[in-house]
Amino acid sequence: MSDTPPLAHTLATTSQASPHRACFLLRVRPEKLAEYADVHQRVWDEMRQALSDAGWRHYSLFLDPDTGLVVGYYEADDARAAAAAMEDREVNTRWQAEMAQYFQPDGGGSAHFLSQYFYLA
Repeated sequence: MSDTPPLAHTLATTSQASPHRACFLLRVRPEKLAEYADVHQRVWDEMRQALSDAGWRHYSLFLDPDTGLVVGYYEADDARAAAAAMEDREVNTRWQAEMAQYFQPDGGGSAHFLSQYFYLA
């Protein structure tokens, strides 16, 4: 038997986790990559304002054009609360409905949040 703790325990107990930073993954349909990236050059002003009002800061999206993998990152005073605050916004409901066409049908449009286990300030 190994002396290494199970991964779930390590991720749950690491002192390097942060309530202030969040990272998530999405998967874009290959045939929609260019259009998806283009749409994000013109994010609605009301959507930008809603994100700011919900506490999102330093929000970035990264895209691997070879795989359609999107990595999202943002900071907030409380990242989980900021994400929850966006769920209640009507503009977010409209935005998500517009974005649904771009994501893989097998759950690729459902954000998969990642656990932080290391941070170098």
